[in-house]
Amino acid sequence: MKNFFRTLKIIFSSVLAFSFLCSIPAMAASAPEGIYFFGDSTTAHMAVRGGVPAGKVWSGHGSTVRFSSVNRERCVKLATGELVTLREAAARVKPAVLVITLGVSGGAGVLSEADFKSIYKAMLLSVREASPGTKIYVQSILPLSDKSVNHYKKITKEAVLEANGWVREVCASLGVPYIDTHRLLIDESGYLKKEYQNDDFMHLTSSAYAVILANIKNFIRTN
Repeated sequence: MKNFFRTLKIIFSSVLAFSFLCSIPAMAASAPEGIYFFGDSTTAHMAVRGGVPAGKVWSGHGSTVRFSSVNRERCVKLATGELVTLREAAARVKPAVLVITLGVSGGAGVLSEADFKSIYKAMLLSVREASPGTKIYVQSILPLSDKSVNHYKKITKEAVLEANGWVREVCASLGVPYIDTHRLLIDESGYLKKEYQNDDFMHLTSSAYAVILANIKNFIRTN
């Protein structure tokens, strides 16, 4: 009888372990190693639905970063829980690679072209100065859900496209590689594809992060 219950216990433990492994996002195995990510909520959720270790995902308090104040605020919550500026985070950690995805919260549709570019340029230069050895990549602002029109007035798909043009120009002026992932996630109307929509705004599903990470990984490998 003892052997019977021991066998049942082993089977039950195996089932639990299998269930746990199946619950891990499918793209976890493909998450690029040695890369840190910085950005607002779409970046923060990489640690939830993207399979990226939380310690390598930099975002602010409340899992977001406001673009307009990125150069003034302590917008990076480190793995220790400490809030520091992006410059301080780069200086301390000195990541080999940092992928930045930013510009929608307090940026696109709100700031003028001159102000937007000035903030973005200062942000990139602050990382470069704090950690000269870090290879910086910038990813495009990601697309909006078609339902976002019910919530946003100034942040529109047109504003996102325009801001991505500004980001691309800033990157070109500083010699920073620009990764266009926006085009891979949109439908024929220019909005985030239905299967990638996690809510009514711009937050993403696990399948969307699989596309994002594969694109980043391939771009870094070939550029």
